[in-house]
Amino acid sequence: MELKTFQHKKEIRMKYGLKTALAWFLFLFGLTTLVYPRIAHHSLFPVFKYSTLKLYHPALIPIVYVSSYLSRAWGAFLFAFMLGGIIAAFVSSQRMRSLFSGKSIKSYIFAAAFAPAMTVCSCAMIPVFGGILIAGAGIGPAISFLLMAPAANILALIFTAEIISWKLAVARLIFSFFGAIFVGYILDKTSWGKKEEERYGKITAAKATEQIKRNFYEKSEDALKEAWGLVSKALPYLLAGVAVVSYVEAYLPKEVVGAYLTGIHGIILGAAIGIPMYTPTLVEVFLVKALINLGMSPGAAIAFLIGAPMASIPSMMGVSRIINWRCVLTYAVLAIGVGIISGFIYASIVGTL
Repeated sequence: MELKTFQHKKEIRMKYGLKTALAWFLFLFGLTTLVYPRIAHHSLFPVFKYSTLKLYHPALIPIVYVSSYLSRAWGAFLFAFMLGGIIAAFVSSQRMRSLFSGKSIKSYIFAAAFAPAMTVCSCAMIPVFGGILIAGAGIGPAISFLLMAPAANILALIFTAEIISWKLAVARLIFSFFGAIFVGYILDKTSWGKKEEERYGKITAAKATEQIKRNFYEKSEDALKEAWGLVSKALPYLLAGVAVVSYVEAYLPKEVVGAYLTGIHGIILGAAIGIPMYTPTLVEVFLVKALINLGMSPGAAIAFLIGAPMASIPSMMGVSRIINWRCVLTYAVLAIGVGIISGFIYASIVGTL
């Protein structure tokens, strides 16, 4: 009996060993590409840097922009897609429901509090968001998690404090935290949000029985499959969105933007302009600093730093492959509203950087 059990385990290791090794290698390699630059202060691999975009032929602009984006973000994507797959394959539905159930406000607080540890942009958060939904998270806490990470992750807050001011960094954290909870909670109460949660609930229920029976090697293979499923769903639409944004980046004069980002209309524009003007994580800090130098008001600055990471064309297109468009548009409109309200509160209470 023991010999048969040993042979069975050996057969499983031989059958799934390569895929298991590949799954965890890809995950750890992606993690290394994220951690190494923070420690060594230079990239592990060359990064393609372009000159002024509008100097290129219009047909080449999206190619140049997407190539530059991928040269910086491919490691983050590798890590994020594999993490999403691992969460979907390994985390039990019971555990995920206990942590991210939409029925408890504690789940929203936990989601918003844990998200800043994910130092990735709004696009790289998409596969992680998909993974926790598949694993059994409620739609509300999952959305709070999706929005909070790019809006106020640890590195973004540190850069905001160092490059702009500590007051703006603290405001960014507070407004993003409560804003993400608010948006997730409201979406959870909509009929289309509940419908989406029910759809994923059926997927989770089907996987729950399989998870109990599957061992580490089989779950590792599942993680690869789940990661690839997220890649095929979200990545093409995400990159299409980045390509569209390349023309905005190329032809939108920053001087004109700076001139209009003052006063009441400046706060409203600051929150909304992030939709077509996508900026990867940390880049938005330098962009806001440049716009402040051109005359951008503090209220408009905080509105942009909250609204832009939460709602942008590439991230919305990617998320739309995981949840329906009504949910996407709902959280985007609410996020812009949070940005505008945050801008007015900051302008009235603090008023300076």
